[in-house]
Amino acid sequence: MPARLTHLVRARIAVKLVLTLVGFVAVTTLAAGLYLTRALDRFAVESLQARLATAGGLLHDETRALLHRRAGVDEMAAFTRQAARLTDSRVTVMRVDGWVLGDSEVAAGDLGRLENHAARPEMQAALAGDIGHDLRTSVSIQTPLMYVALPVRDGGRVVGVLRLALPLAAVTSSYAQLHRVMLAGGLIALAVAFGIGIFVAGRVTRPVIEMQAIAHQMSEGQFAVRAPVRSVDELGALGRALNVMAVRLREQIETLQMERAKATAILDGMVEGVIAVDGHESILLMNERARAMFGVGHGRGDGKPFLEVIRNADLHEIFRESRRAGDVARREVRLTAPIERFLRVTAVRLLLAGEPPGLVMVVDDVTALRRLEHVRTEFVANVSHELRTPLTAIQGYLETLLGGALDEPEHARRFLEIAFRQTERLGRLLNDLTDLSNIELGKVSLRLAPTPLAAVVDSVLAIIVAKAREGGVTLAAAVPPGLSVAADHDRLAQILINLVDNAVKYTPTGGAVTVRARPVGDHVEIAVSDTGVGIPRADLPRITERFYRVDRARSRELGGTGLGLAIVKHLVLAHGGDLAIDSEEGQGTTVRVTLPVSGDAPADPPRRSAAATRPPVT
Repeated sequence: MPARLTHLVRARIAVKLVLTLVGFVAVTTLAAGLYLTRALDRFAVESLQARLATAGGLLHDETRALLHRRAGVDEMAAFTRQAARLTDSRVTVMRVDGWVLGDSEVAAGDLGRLENHAARPEMQAALAGDIGHDLRTSVSIQTPLMYVALPVRDGGRVVGVLRLALPLAAVTSSYAQLHRVMLAGGLIALAVAFGIGIFVAGRVTRPVIEMQAIAHQMSEGQFAVRAPVRSVDELGALGRALNVMAVRLREQIETLQMERAKATAILDGMVEGVIAVDGHESILLMNERARAMFGVGHGRGDGKPFLEVIRNADLHEIFRESRRAGDVARREVRLTAPIERFLRVTAVRLLLAGEPPGLVMVVDDVTALRRLEHVRTEFVANVSHELRTPLTAIQGYLETLLGGALDEPEHARRFLEIAFRQTERLGRLLNDLTDLSNIELGKVSLRLAPTPLAAVVDSVLAIIVAKAREGGVTLAAAVPPGLSVAADHDRLAQILINLVDNAVKYTPTGGAVTVRARPVGDHVEIAVSDTGVGIPRADLPRITERFYRVDRARSRELGGTGLGLAIVKHLVLAHGGDLAIDSEEGQGTTVRVTLPVSGDAPADPPRRSAAATRPPVT
């Protein structure tokens, strides 16, 4: 309970104001009461002293007469009792040596038992010629009495002492009523103070409570609210200051939001990933590119430990080294999840006010660059190998001829035929490389027009039929009449020649190659099927890469350059079509080309650059 009261007093300013005012009135009333009580006590003592001194003065002459004639004990006792009745006090007559001659409260026979009063303070003062007084409890009657002693003079000397005593209660008995009145007045003052305190506290705290509610709304982002300004005093000034602060806060927050939006847009528009980490190793910021690189959903990484969000040992090592060294660190790391990537990381320290230094990492995805470098290296190696093989054969046979084989006609002709076939192979390789390069560089323009598919297939089969007959391979076509595609006639023929030629090459004697076509929605599917050796499943994803061969020895033996399917793929994609290969080892292969269907030929067929739709280099 005391704890709750303490909390209430501390938490409510109105309670503080009321208690302060009531406490002030209570302390003031208490101080005034104490002062009045003491003043009344002092007044009672002084008035009692004056009263006794006046009464003693009236009895002075009669006392002096009794002492002068040396009155007896009975006469003195009668005098003191009579004087006591007249003054309503206790009267005592003493000799200068302090012995009591008569006392209104003590019988004459008991005077001998009274002690000597010479040492009493009032007696000492009276013997000195002054009026002595003292407030003490009487030994004989056990009552607090005010004693006033007057010297009894006879001429110029003191012949005795007249002492009057009266209980202090005789004067202070009337003070109880006064104290009750004072107490009632104090309680009334406290009640009035409590009421005034509640009224004043309400008037003072109501604007403060309103401003508190408005400040709470501002803390929640509602800067349109305004504090009431009803006066020109300090509360009014506080309200005006609060309103000005709200306006400026809204302006500052809007400015900060705009700047943050700009920074977010810039960061999210960057090709590089950006990660900011504070001195406690918690992520402050990740842009969208960084989230995509590390597979972190929106809002999942903010505020979480860096080691928990990104699980890559190399990246963590860069993080630790950069924080420890304090220099700019650059390193390339390999990321295996969510997909394999090669990342170039640049780490810079981030200095935050009042916090340990953090780190900013800029992550650049160089996967495509590394793939291009790998493709370039592999391409150079493949071209070098493909060129070296026929050149070596040509050089060897020419050296043999120059070494004397020219004199042997039967050998010379065979050697020259071999050299000629190798030069043809070189020519085909260079032509294919030129075609592929032109397609990728956009130097080949496709003249798209409605092209009758049956006529193109017939012309292609007519070109390949001699080669197929030599290999014992049967050619067949199943193309519906009137079916046409939107294609460049010559490039479509080139696509089909490459496909049919490949099919014939890898189909053994007695096999068959069939070209079929059928409409599929707004496209036409052209399928070239063979009953050849087929392609292993593991090699299918790479079969359209440059110089990729499943059986390199057989391919070179058949005169292939390894670029045919790569050219086909790029030309098909340039037409807006699609290429798919289905094969099973030992069961044959089917290559499907899907091209857009077309109606009648337009008056001016459109042209399309092959580079506009060519795929990335693989």
